[in-house]
Amino acid sequence: MSMRHGIPSLSVLQAFEASARYQSFSKAAAELQQTQGAICKKVNELEAGLGFPLFDRVRQRLVLTEPGIEYARRIRVHLDQIRLDTLELIQHQTSPPIRLAVGVTFAAQWLVPRLRNFHERYPGVELRLMGRDQPTYFNDLNFDAAIYFGQSLVPGMAGQALLTEDEIWMVGAPELLGHGRECSTAEIAALPWIHTRDQATVWQAWRETLNLSPVEHTGGEHYFDMFIMAINAAVSGLGIALLPRLLIDQELHSGKLVRIGQYVSRGSATLYLSFPEQKRELASLTKFIAWMESAVKDYKASLD
Repeated sequence: MSMRHGIPSLSVLQAFEASARYQSFSKAAAELQQTQGAICKKVNELEAGLGFPLFDRVRQRLVLTEPGIEYARRIRVHLDQIRLDTLELIQHQTSPPIRLAVGVTFAAQWLVPRLRNFHERYPGVELRLMGRDQPTYFNDLNFDAAIYFGQSLVPGMAGQALLTEDEIWMVGAPELLGHGRECSTAEIAALPWIHTRDQATVWQAWRETLNLSPVEHTGGEHYFDMFIMAINAAVSGLGIALLPRLLIDQELHSGKLVRIGQYVSRGSATLYLSFPEQKRELASLTKFIAWMESAVKDYKASLD
């Protein structure tokens, strides 16, 4: 048997694997819809090309040799992988995966905990999340859709606003507050404050709403680049924070964070879902957009 680059043909390997599994040329022939003679010929050619037998013919029975047992095991693994790769390729052609560029904190805190519902509703749609910290990182367009906080849609992209003016709450770990969720202005001023890069002025805005003389803050400051860091700092009791309600949904429901007072301000950034115009007609993307709209609607309803 000639083996191109030392590799037997796929039909020969299929004939051998089926014969090894059934230990019968006739049963292998029935499965592969070939004649028994064709199967026997292919296995004989394989053995001739290898230079050693894969079967012992014992009283019209096939018995795998030691090399045959090992070779059958390895070939079966590779044939199974080829089958799986082929099925995956076919599935991706009919329902290609969605490559979603998304802010790291939003993905970890809000989107990922809800994805089980998405996959239950659309089990055939594959979602691949790619973490992005800033909208400027979307410029490579190596994605099908993007979710981010910003002031407008990324230029040259289609999409929609999902949520505007999310509430900002003052929160802290219950063990840090000790006596509970209510704190006087003096007590707040005596606690450490947590700051984030993207909300540099929220504490100053809180001071201005008091209509009092400037609050003298004596509790210390902690600064973090990303919201996820600030959230974890607040959960650990490092200080109190003014954070978007959207990003602390889990912690509020679990009791890891509690609201301090009734102070509310409005976030200046809008949550957008956008995509390159040429992706608009993707069926899988249409399903994801519909699910996101529904999930955001449920979130808003939970606040009422």
